[in-house]
Amino acid sequence: MSSERAYRVIDPQSKLECSLTVLRGDDDGASAVVVELRNSSEDYDVVLRVNTQTSTFIMLTVTDEQGSVLSKPARMFSSSDVQRFDLVRIARASSHRWRAPIAAQLDASTIPEPGMKGRLVVNVALLFGMVSGGKQPGDADFKSSVLTLYDMNVVFTRAALRAGAAPPTADH
Repeated sequence: MSSERAYRVIDPQSKLECSLTVLRGDDDGASAVVVELRNSSEDYDVVLRVNTQTSTFIMLTVTDEQGSVLSKPARMFSSSDVQRFDLVRIARASSHRWRAPIAAQLDASTIPEPGMKGRLVVNVALLFGMVSGGKQPGDADFKSSVLTLYDMNVVFTRAALRAGAAPPTADH
């Protein structure tokens, strides 16, 4: 990773443009992330199969400045676990957003007081199909891809993690 941040990437297969916004608490600490997927195609809609367990779709990794991983691993499923998926259709030139609280994958007790600087890596696991008209893709039509966004200089605080875990309000 050569630059300090990557807030926007494009998946060449689906033509989905992925952007990352890091939401900050009152103390400037990172509280949550917003991932937006925009369909840049003029020819087709993109249908996503999104696991309802957000941490399997939007995986956050937080490290301290020395590179030690502080966050919990993404949710793993065994073959006996029941998984639920939503189908999300992103029409041509449209977008869809998801908000993921950082506290869902980072225990606040791992953050020293008053806070720390570290790195935030966001992997977005796509399972997508491309369709025209009102069609839905069949199971065999779905492809997978992983998009990676990051910020190498993020402030993490316990207060911001608590604020990000609360349901979003109109002004956040």
